[in-house]
Amino acid sequence: MITQQDLLLGFKKMGLKKGDVLLVHSSFKSFAGVEGGPQAVISALLTVLGTEGTLIVPTFTFTFCQQFNDTGNGFFDLENTPSEMGIITELVRKMPGSKRTVNPIYSVSIHGKLANKLALINDKSAYGKNSIFGKLHDLKGKIMIIGLDFNHSMTFFHHVEEMHGIDYRYPKQFTGTIVANGKKYQDTFTMLVRDIAKGVETSVNPMGELLEKNGLVANQKIGESLVKLMDAVAVFDFTSQAMKQDPHLLYIKGS
Repeated sequence: MITQQDLLLGFKKMGLKKGDVLLVHSSFKSFAGVEGGPQAVISALLTVLGTEGTLIVPTFTFTFCQQFNDTGNGFFDLENTPSEMGIITELVRKMPGSKRTVNPIYSVSIHGKLANKLALINDKSAYGKNSIFGKLHDLKGKIMIIGLDFNHSMTFFHHVEEMHGIDYRYPKQFTGTIVANGKKYQDTFTMLVRDIAKGVETSVNPMGELLEKNGLVANQKIGESLVKLMDAVAVFDFTSQAMKQDPHLLYIKGS
């Protein structure tokens, strides 16, 4: 079983620093035992980031899309709808001082220096320039993946796709009831979705492997978990160029 000190040393060794703006995708189970549980992981991250840093976790709720597809109306309660992205994200969501963005599909919870500022993001596009992913790029943030492959974590790749106007996804609108900041209202949000009619399937592991091959991903074994850390701007720039050479690096066509 690893300790919080093991986590601190591991995160620092791979290049996480005080003042970083960090988006973390996580599988707590991948550590195979942490003294102090998932809260110890959060505490270690916040300790390394310091008072000048900002922790962002995905609190995505794809149930909103399913509700819309089934009934024509989704439902999202900013304060009460739980995260569907694992125990670490749910604990951050519930922490005093954490703030959550209003997007009912791709909300994130934020803790730290920029929490209040980033919580004001209300872009109707899930992956657009003014989405949390666009802001992560603008802020020269970092992306950490704890115990997951790229295919089950790197939502940031979809931001790159939207910025380059790819043709294998198309914008789909999702409408529903939003409960936020003491108000209840109807709103519509847009997300690039796979063109199922063309047999498009998300497959971003090849792009992730290229990032690693070109030295853009720091890997660190912490307990039983392989933790990855990368720079959002470097990922954006490299992926943009690689897509021009081979657009299939982010998708495949099934039968």
